[in-house]
Amino acid sequence: MSDEERIDLGSSDDAGGQNFSVLEVFGLKLEVSNPRLAELLTMDARDALASDVKDLSLASPVTEAREEVHEAIPDAVVAPATPKSEEDARARAEFRARAEGAGGRLGFTARPDGVWVSPAGVSIVTRTVDKPISLAAAAHFVDEVASHRESIAGPDSTALFVVESQQTVDVFKVAIRQRKLYNTMRTISIDNLEEVASLGESGALDHHAALVLLAPLENIDAGEVLSVIRAASAHE
Repeated sequence: MSDEERIDLGSSDDAGGQNFSVLEVFGLKLEVSNPRLAELLTMDARDALASDVKDLSLASPVTEAREEVHEAIPDAVVAPATPKSEEDARARAEFRARAEGAGGRLGFTARPDGVWVSPAGVSIVTRTVDKPISLAAAAHFVDEVASHRESIAGPDSTALFVVESQQTVDVFKVAIRQRKLYNTMRTISIDNLEEVASLGESGALDHHAALVLLAPLENIDAGEVLSVIRAASAHE
């Protein structure tokens, strides 16, 4: 298989330069550098459930409240509710429900703190962004998730930002790259996430493939990998 057809998941420093192949789909070979994540991704789901996976406890109410404030509007000041703020809150809730619905169609279970848990035991900390935001605001999101990810979902978890458009995906890609967090963070537009869910329902992708697609690949944007899979699938 050529180098162009192999996609590495971030730096291989954690594994002493060794990468682990976890999936081959439509001619793409996907690899991870985290050996524990590789083990979970390649295990049968029943074996993974029976394995010694870290117990994932829910975040405390204080942590959940803080995360909800940060998830709402970055750098916003908490103020008394107004018709506009209530409308914004409804829009955020609907957007989050839309993202969680797609995750559910792919086999994930969504926890109240935004963590999606795979039947294989892999956890993804998700945060939704329903409006265009600046690079500074995206960097704020990235920093907040980076500081809380392990305490919320464990050291083997990853993070996924589900955003409203490809333009906002590009903003998050820059913020993630600037902080060199591409080993643990991904971003995807809501449209691309729902397309992945549709591929799962049609049988074109199973849960394992969807899990790898939403894991932190080096190019950060899941839509880029999805476009390759979409093109390859069209020629079959």
